[in-house]
Amino acid sequence: MSTLFRPVANRPHQRGAATLVVVMMLFLVMALLAAYANRSVLFEQRVSNSYYRAAMSQEMAEAAIEWTVAMLNGTATDAQCKPVQNGGIRFADRYLKITPEDRGTQQNATKEKRQSGIVADCAWTAEGWACRCPNLGDRDGAPAAVDSALLVPSFGITILPAVDRAGAVQINAYGCTHSVVDSCGGAAQNSKNYQAVSLQHALLALVSSVRSPPAAPLVAKGNDTSTGAGLGLHNTDPRSAGLLVTAGGTLNGLVESRLESVPGTLPGLAQISGDRTLKAADADVFRMFLGATSERYSQHPSLRKVTCNGACETALDTAYKAGKRIIWIDGPLTISSNVSLGSATDPVVIIATGNVSLTGSFQLTGLLATLGDLSWTNAGGLSLITGAVVVQGNVQTSGSMDIFYQPAVMDQLRNRVGSYVRVPGSWTDAN
Repeated sequence: MSTLFRPVANRPHQRGAATLVVVMMLFLVMALLAAYANRSVLFEQRVSNSYYRAAMSQEMAEAAIEWTVAMLNGTATDAQCKPVQNGGIRFADRYLKITPEDRGTQQNATKEKRQSGIVADCAWTAEGWACRCPNLGDRDGAPAAVDSALLVPSFGITILPAVDRAGAVQINAYGCTHSVVDSCGGAAQNSKNYQAVSLQHALLALVSSVRSPPAAPLVAKGNDTSTGAGLGLHNTDPRSAGLLVTAGGTLNGLVESRLESVPGTLPGLAQISGDRTLKAADADVFRMFLGATSERYSQHPSLRKVTCNGACETALDTAYKAGKRIIWIDGPLTISSNVSLGSATDPVVIIATGNVSLTGSFQLTGLLATLGDLSWTNAGGLSLITGAVVVQGNVQTSGSMDIFYQPAVMDQLRNRVGSYVRVPGSWTDAN
């Protein structure tokens, strides 16, 4: 029989069907493994993203604390937290009300406007930080949010009086990965919206500008010599026993009619000359009253150095209007025209490392300190310092001028004017 007509039953059997099934099963298993591996990668990416956002929010909270310290030690600002030369308000004055007598701290707002929520906030923009510093209680609503798909961080702060710590405040700092710090809510909401929030606390304490205010209108290490109408010294404060002047050297030319002490004080008892502590060769009058050596004091966070060529009244006036309350001048200080610096409720500390020369009529409320000599001349008009004067060298006055000792001004300088620093060990991470 021809092979062309061989029966089908006698043909060879086809093979490979089982192999195909096995291969398909292996492909299916591999696909499942790949899907599982991809799921693990996605999960790890989400975990990594969560860690990244958590770290960013923590850094924002830390930045908020540092920003708050800088703002409390800064000058006058506007509602956008930017420094201004006129018409601004110091950050500390905007949010804190400090009782000068005992350094008690309250929120600086009416009872209707006091709040415990966020008082100031900042968000990152292409131009840098954009901040808001409204008056306490006036923060209503949040700014327009940036696209939430972008990672745009922000932070907000609350400032509260510290419990049982006079002169200290508690800072609550919120760091958020959203452009609006108010949008960061609870854990469930943040997880759903791919956001993170971090809360940190820190205590800040006030380092006084004048740690131990003098008890007399004038304190000098050297001699005090007065000519002409006489230097007027006035102190009717019973707490200081009406002390008028303390000098390590001699007192010359004081006119009795120009001296005013506590009623009933015998002439001469309110004047101390040849003070043993002051006349000691190593006596540092500056440190006695301002609380640190001049080198250390110059590092006060809120201190601002002012440069002036010749007459300094314009530079001092500009500095005071800009919110500078501890003013440092390297070298001599000269005031030769009419200027009014400081007030009873907002005094100023002016320090010069060189000699001080005062000429003509001017008014200063606060404390004037010099590491050199003081020369004060006035031929007419009002030449007045309300507060106290501390001189490391000698004092020479000619004409008519007055120093009125005001305990309320001294309380302001000791309990309200100064620098805020972190309290060691007070930092806590609430997350």
